[in-house]
Amino acid sequence: MLDYDQSMLDYLGIKDFEGLFSDISPKIRKKKLNLDPHCSECKLLQEATMLSESNRFDEYSNFLGCGVYDRIIPSSVDSIVSRSEFLTAYTPYQAEISQGMLQSLFEYQSIISDLMGMDAANSSMYDGPTALGEAARMAVRINDRKTILIPDNIYRNKRNILINYCAGLDVRFKEYSFDMKTGMLDLEDLSGKIDGDVSAVIVENPNSYGVIDENVLRVKNVIGDSLLISYVDPISLGVLKPPGDYGSDIAVAEGQQLGIHQNFGGPYLGIFTYRKELARKSPGRLIGETTDTTGRRGYVMTLQTREQHIRREKATSNICTNQALMGVAALAYLATVGPSGLRKIALATIHQSAKLRQIVSGNKKVQSNVFSGTSFSDVPLLIQSDEEKLNQTLRNNKIFGGVKLDRIIQNRYDRLKNAFFFSTTEKTEETDLMKLKHALEAV
Repeated sequence: MLDYDQSMLDYLGIKDFEGLFSDISPKIRKKKLNLDPHCSECKLLQEATMLSESNRFDEYSNFLGCGVYDRIIPSSVDSIVSRSEFLTAYTPYQAEISQGMLQSLFEYQSIISDLMGMDAANSSMYDGPTALGEAARMAVRINDRKTILIPDNIYRNKRNILINYCAGLDVRFKEYSFDMKTGMLDLEDLSGKIDGDVSAVIVENPNSYGVIDENVLRVKNVIGDSLLISYVDPISLGVLKPPGDYGSDIAVAEGQQLGIHQNFGGPYLGIFTYRKELARKSPGRLIGETTDTTGRRGYVMTLQTREQHIRREKATSNICTNQALMGVAALAYLATVGPSGLRKIALATIHQSAKLRQIVSGNKKVQSNVFSGTSFSDVPLLIQSDEEKLNQTLRNNKIFGGVKLDRIIQNRYDRLKNAFFFSTTEKTEETDLMKLKHALEAV
């Protein structure tokens, strides 16, 4: 057994078991709990609770975003998803005993289709980036072409997932560029890269610079018969045109903002929508409405071309489970806030991002007008400071934020080498903005 364990460590390039924890500070690893080895369970829980209090950040202002956001979640959402019939339900294979979950997912599909302006939605995927990977595979299935155009500023995690998801399909990814004045995609550059082998063009709105990209509205006019895949912020659709309105064939999103807590990193929700004529090529599950032998309305899973079902040789997805509970959370959130509430949340987000840019504009070491385009939630600032010093100053002022652009984007532009993202939501207060202003003045 020892030889076997050592062989695994050798494979990982680690000398001993301590190496498995090398990313944890030695100061923390070597700290011993001063506990009586014979202490009671009650005493142990008391000590653990006291230690956990040091991880509370109630007094911190949160400017972290770039894909996962701290938004207000109505209490009704948690109340609904904590009900046992939702919380413990797995994929509803047996329709006759799963009508409640099936109806909820059917309603989820309906409300998401309306939100995205698309014909149909599946009943959820893992998260936004993997939904984007599935969209790329779906495009290749539809037209059997091998080139996909992607933004040159796409997040690294999305780029890597796209490459991994399309491994084995001989797909080539080519990048198109951006206008460094507006922060929007360069239509001329994109148009010049369209040829007969382009399967799809991926666009983002807001894009990875946080800019509301008005040029996506004209992309369909320059890409010929290539498919248009849109990756959007679902909250922004409270005020922005949905992807269906500007000709998207497939539209995906990360649904975390729709009533799902940040939860230290998941679970998330992959939103996946498409034009109805493409349904046979789509991945995942689709819930349909039907009637039973007596004419009563009922719900069933349909178009299940998945690898563990009877049509496995025609499988269009390797999704073995889904985010049904997170889909119910998104449904509850959207039903609670309604169209007018979503519009107010989106407008509040834009207002706060504009206020952030304005409030730091007087600082000579900070350039807030990085792009002329309008920021939605993620605001890039050019700051004359190294990352470590900036983060230390922010922490000293009880602020989370300052995500360096280079950490999440493969940056190709020298003018953005000192760019940091600060994100706002409807939860951002005036006091948070003033705290950030004073912190940046101290850098």
